[in-house]
Amino acid sequence: MRLIAVAAALSVALSAGTALARKTPEENLEIPMCPRVLGTVAIKDSQNEWWRQYNLGNPAAVIKLIVMKSGCFQLVDRGQGMQMMKEERDLMGGDELQRGSDIGKGQMVAADYFILPDLVTQDSNAGGSAIGAGIGGAIGGGFGAMLGGIKTKKLEAQALLTLTNARTGVQELIAEGTYKKTDVSFGLGAGGWGGFGAALAAAGGGYADTDIGKVITLAYIKAYNNMVVQMGGLTDNPKMAAPLPAQRLLEPAPLLSQPDPASQPVRGLRAGTLLYPTGNKSGLYWEVDEPNGERGWVSSEMFELAK
Repeated sequence: MRLIAVAAALSVALSAGTALARKTPEENLEIPMCPRVLGTVAIKDSQNEWWRQYNLGNPAAVIKLIVMKSGCFQLVDRGQGMQMMKEERDLMGGDELQRGSDIGKGQMVAADYFILPDLVTQDSNAGGSAIGAGIGGAIGGGFGAMLGGIKTKKLEAQALLTLTNARTGVQELIAEGTYKKTDVSFGLGAGGWGGFGAALAAAGGGYADTDIGKVITLAYIKAYNNMVVQMGGLTDNPKMAAPLPAQRLLEPAPLLSQPDPASQPVRGLRAGTLLYPTGNKSGLYWEVDEPNGERGWVSSEMFELAK
């Protein structure tokens, strides 16, 4: 009878563990793959450094990995890579590089957007409930100890990704991703993180080898999925969302009523006046607005990009 009772208890415990260990649909989250590039993006660091309290690294590396795997954006480096570029340009300026190295100004690609990762809430209940505790005590021995070690761990993270237009400074959208997980583990915990996990482990920071790191990563993947979906409502060309850059007049010139030097001037303009192009052009003449709101035409030979 005792053997029958032990076998029955063992069956109940293992079936419960199998049911809880079964992956939910959320655990099968996939990084979105885009058929076209939505623009260039730079990843900015969060200001509050929330990751330190969880003994994790900067999440920027995780976001960069997600972005690169998705193909939705071209990633521009504004961190260590940019510092190395500056050093290379200094070498070029000091005539240290070989002829034809072709490193100079006007080559860098502008960021269309900034992505700012943040974490709103994180909750963990590492205590949970010991599924097999009572049964393990009844069975005893090494196998009973293993059953007594089956515990549930509840983890939850709410991640935010803010997308800001690099030209206008407008926050285009804020995407949220919440991930909740109840994990069943035997001592070292459930394994299996897939190919993405290998790349994530290489990036470091504890996001591949800690439970809370994995949950936060999955919350960011959900947020990124939501961000890409929301971007369906944005313009295909992010440059179109921003006005043309201002120009500065090099010397005194008339603001003409027509793109013709013989046309009636609207008013005279002083050297250094800021001009705001409307986008209309006729030969060398650009239609511009001056600071007081007057609109007219000025030769493009008379101004340069305001800096």
